[in-house]
Amino acid sequence: MGKVYRAMDTRLNREVAIKASDAQFTQRFDREAKTIAALNHPNICQIYDVGPNYLVMELVTERRS
Repeated sequence: MGKVYRAMDTRLNREVAIKASDAQFTQRFDREAKTIAALNHPNICQIYDVGPNYLVMELVTERRS
């Protein structure tokens, strides 16, 4: 759906993931993003911001045991 970048949220001093798309998101995608943002579960990453063609979300890294 797009490319994902690792970035730094300088306002809150945390690493985030930014998913960017060449095309603008649809209304359906906007509804899904709002639904996901309303959920709180360890297996679902948090969405911090939604723009016309990007999502800013929690950076999830691989955990090694």
